[in-house]
Amino acid sequence: MRALCVRDDGSAVVEFVWLGVLLLVPLVYVVLAALAVQGAAFAETAAAREAARAYATAGSDALGEQRAEAAVALVMHDHGVPWTPSGRVVSCGSCSYQPGSTFTVDLRRTVALPFVPSWLCGRRCVAGIVVSAHHRERIDCFAGTGEATC
Repeated sequence: MRALCVRDDGSAVVEFVWLGVLLLVPLVYVVLAALAVQGAAFAETAAAREAARAYATAGSDALGEQRAEAAVALVMHDHGVPWTPSGRVVSCGSCSYQPGSTFTVDLRRTVALPFVPSWLCGRRCVAGIVVSAHHRERIDCFAGTGEATC
């Protein structure tokens, strides 16, 4: 009896390419999503810190809020992250702006995942990850805003 001979020349290359594509595409997507979220988190952390510095050195609450919003917009623009103000950036209770008083800067936004259609991320982003930053600062005793009571 003669053995049946099956030729499979080149099938290993085809299998390697298919498996490579099937495994590599999800891996690349996960890396791109992680980079987008990490970039937005880094931008928000830097923006919160700079907004707190701008508010602390402004001299008044109204001017401080304007400077904090401008600082957030500038830092987010520098990092290439879109940002639109959705309310007051600085929360400080009574906002007395006296030396020794503390205030916080809270930023929050939803990062859309890469290659997600815009209709899935309209007013309320379904396919996104929420990133937030929180920074607490204190008006320095030597800021020149009043009597040093610290």
